[in-house]
Amino acid sequence: MTHAEENSDWERIIRDMIARNTASAPTEPGVYRMPCGNCYVDFFHGSDGTERWLVPGDERSYTRDTVATFRHGDHPWERMYTLAHAAAEIRCRATADGTPIHVLVEELAAIAAAEDAAEEEEIARIVRERPVDSDEIPLADLAGKFGIDLDEL
Repeated sequence: MTHAEENSDWERIIRDMIARNTASAPTEPGVYRMPCGNCYVDFFHGSDGTERWLVPGDERSYTRDTVATFRHGDHPWERMYTLAHAAAEIRCRATADGTPIHVLVEELAAIAAAEDAAEEEEIARIVRERPVDSDEIPLADLAGKFGIDLDEL
C-alpha cells in the first residue's frame, strides 16, 4: 500500500467518523451533556444564523463537526434544562403545592447548598487521604485546583 493510499484510507475513516458523530449530534438549540458523560456544550444560533457550540471553560466557538468529532463517548447526547425550563418547573411546582414561589426557591437553594457542602467535604476527604510524600502534584496545588485552602481544614 502506498503512502497516498494509506492517507486516502485515513481520510475516509475520519470523514466517516465525522459523518456518524455529526448525525447523532443535537439539532435543537440547548444545553447538552456530551457523549463522554462529563462535558457540556451550549448549542445556539448566532445573530448571523450560524451554529455556535460553546464548551464551558473554553473561549472558542466550535462547529457541529468539531464538537461531534472531538467530543465523543459511549453515552447519548442528553439535553439539559435551560433557565426557562427551570423557571417554568418551579412555577408549576409552586402552583401545584400552593407554595409561594419565593419559599420554593429558598427550599431548592437550601438543597443545592447542602449538596455543594457534601461535595466539598468529599473533595477535602480525598485531599486529606492523599499521601503527603507523593511525587505527583504537590498537595497544596491539588487542593487549590478544587478551591480548598489546606490551612482552613
